[in-house]
Amino acid sequence: MHEPLAYMNAFLEVKAYLEDLAKREGADVPIQYPPEDKLGDLALPVGFKLAKQLRIPPEEAAKRFAGKINHPLIDKVEVANGYVNVFLKRGDVSADVLKAAMDKNYGSAERGGRVVIDYSSINVAKPMHIGHLRSTVIGGSLRRIYRFLGTEAIGINYLGDIGTQFGKLIVAYKRWADEDALEREPIRELLRIYVKFHEEAEKNPSLEEEAREAYRRLEEGDEEYVRLWKRFRELTIRYAQKIYDLLGVEFDEISGESFYVEKARELAETLLKMGIAERDPETGAIIVDFGEKMGKDIILKSDGTTLYLSRDLAALLDRIERYNPDKLIYVVGSEQSDHFRKLFWLADMLGVKRGLVHVPFGLINLPEGKMSTRKGRVVFLEDVLKKATDLAGREMQKRGTYNEEDARKIGVGAVNYAILKVEPEKNITFEWSRILSFEGDTGPYLQYSTVRARKILGKAGDWTPKSAENVNDDEWKMVKLIARFPEVLEEVVQKDRPHVLARYAYELARGFHSFYDHNPVLKSEEPTRSFRLSIVSAFHNVLARSLELLLIQEPERM
Repeated sequence: MHEPLAYMNAFLEVKAYLEDLAKREGADVPIQYPPEDKLGDLALPVGFKLAKQLRIPPEEAAKRFAGKINHPLIDKVEVANGYVNVFLKRGDVSADVLKAAMDKNYGSAERGGRVVIDYSSINVAKPMHIGHLRSTVIGGSLRRIYRFLGTEAIGINYLGDIGTQFGKLIVAYKRWADEDALEREPIRELLRIYVKFHEEAEKNPSLEEEAREAYRRLEEGDEEYVRLWKRFRELTIRYAQKIYDLLGVEFDEISGESFYVEKARELAETLLKMGIAERDPETGAIIVDFGEKMGKDIILKSDGTTLYLSRDLAALLDRIERYNPDKLIYVVGSEQSDHFRKLFWLADMLGVKRGLVHVPFGLINLPEGKMSTRKGRVVFLEDVLKKATDLAGREMQKRGTYNEEDARKIGVGAVNYAILKVEPEKNITFEWSRILSFEGDTGPYLQYSTVRARKILGKAGDWTPKSAENVNDDEWKMVKLIARFPEVLEEVVQKDRPHVLARYAYELARGFHSFYDHNPVLKSEEPTRSFRLSIVSAFHNVLARSLELLLIQEPERM
């Protein structure tokens, strides 16, 4: 899971050379991309750091550093205050970058290693709602990106298939289930009876005790109750798979909390013997003191019932034993941050020396108000995707380009991009008009950009890539954007944040439209025509790959 990038194109080669030189000179500073071409292609604020070491003004320190720069692809170097601004040879760098970027494997790598990614993790017998989108698509995208970079990524859907709600569901099923409805729309029927249970329990509190008894019997292996639980689980997986297929999300393993009940009990006793846990003298429960900041928490109830924490710890250790990963990533909501701090603390106490990463995410806000499964206020995910597809179809009909498959690609792509473009920690407001717009920072805009580029290439006929002696500013901006693709992917896996790629894709698309609107491609004279077609081809390859890694399909027409 390390360097090198598979495509160290000329632009990134110079950047790496400058970073290495700065490090050797004692000025380990991040290289910046100047906002304007007149300020150079790469900028190093080395003067400020070297000035302290050499006890000379930043300007003089920067000049000394600039005098040591010597690379065949660098055209000139300028010093401004404490900055060293580097200008590259546009023709040579462009030829190399575009040649690399037209290869279908551009941006891929051979990082090696293995990661386990826990995402989606839906609850059995409950609907997939819009709140499940972030975990599902962030994790699904990360899995694709890691794999593209040569790391074995194992995606796990860790089902919430145990807990007191199953006692309630069993009681509700026995009293009110409609078998015909359960066959037609299983999750909607299970939700209906679950909601009914809570409505009836308000009038008849004894139902709660009945549910607790049902759950106890389930954990103890009651044959009838286990059979019902298995049925609920199978119906949920079958229902969810249709949605995963629509979203383009894949898993390598579907497991569940129920797999780890016995292991969790054993683990709690082990922690007790090791002195990491203690038995509560009043209740008999096994608890862990996590220190002043995190407080105490129960890992095993007095009646032997397991909890999230003990089951998750058992699952973590099992994944390490079976997969031997370098890193374990959990894509789970921000409200579980304390839980993962405790989980990782316990893992550390048990000697786990792996990368443990929690990718927390915020809420999705809807005009419909806060969701509640108990009250039946749920926005079903399949309804969201259907609405997105219908709205995309209507827009296509206005344009005279409608076909069902492309409407689905645009609708689902719009939803996925709306989720992935936002930094996970931030909340999202789900507004249809903005999400499905064919303009601005949206999935349809990016898809339109790939379609537009593909049409240009389709009209070009036969052509051969050619270099250009004089590369104008618009062309150069595109080359530099395309050159950055491999390092953008590397940044994604360093931070485990797909929004880095989504933001890059939008910047790339905007750059392309600006370039194309001001620079004729098909009507240009040679060699300019073939050079600009190389830019269009490289752009299409990079943006189409970016969309694929963001779980977005390229439509035929828009």
